[in-house]
Amino acid sequence: MKILFLFFLLADIIGHGIAKFRSQKSGDKSTRLFAKFTPGAIISEISGKIAATIFTRNRGGNIIRNRRTPINRRSVLQSIRRQGLGNLASSWRGITQAERDSWNGATGNFPYQNSLGETKFLSGEQLYIQFNQNLLLIGQATIQTAPAPFAFATFTTSLTGADAVPALSLVFTPTPLTALNYFNVFSTPNLSPGIGSPNASLFRYLETVEPSDTSPADILASFQGSFGDPVETQKIFVEIRPVASTGQGGTPLRTSTVVAA
Repeated sequence: MKILFLFFLLADIIGHGIAKFRSQKSGDKSTRLFAKFTPGAIISEISGKIAATIFTRNRGGNIIRNRRTPINRRSVLQSIRRQGLGNLASSWRGITQAERDSWNGATGNFPYQNSLGETKFLSGEQLYIQFNQNLLLIGQATIQTAPAPFAFATFTTSLTGADAVPALSLVFTPTPLTALNYFNVFSTPNLSPGIGSPNASLFRYLETVEPSDTSPADILASFQGSFGDPVETQKIFVEIRPVASTGQGGTPLRTSTVVAA
């Protein structure tokens, strides 16, 4: 009975989502449904979208909001990814079968968590593309054979910024960064100091910290190139995304600062 009830409840949610979307826009795309959920007593987790309704969550709990189409502000990272994705998809077909087998056999070594916290695995082709996109972003050559899992160093980071004499410095440990470890540095623009957890779409790629670089990293110039000067009393978030020399990505770290006078 619970399964039957759940089925009708989900059908009702989908039906209302489609009806609402069709009232706003016509066309075949109105019937595309992308929400995913983990069933509980009724529905304990739901993530994704149904028609024009977005299901997500943050530290405060579950959120339902209307979908918005953002303005396409192409960043450096987006340009690299869009160009590289097609090239890497083509190069996947060009590598040898033995090389493809190495990637297909390595998928179990690199699990990740989806938006519901479930452990998932990329396909061999997806793994090949992801690792090589990371390598392109840090300025390294692509690889054809899957590497062994990489053990990242333990990182810490903090941020300081000033307005009167513009400054923005990223402090990190270990320093130097250590062999084979890279940081891709992403930042938000100046934000309200009341914001505690900015949306991921606000972050833009600034620069890469290389293994021999020492702390602190002066990221002011790259920040100014994307957002202008730091503004007094405004809040800036920085996210560092570790990348190994093999292309494997590590666990991102976020830090923030309220810009001083």
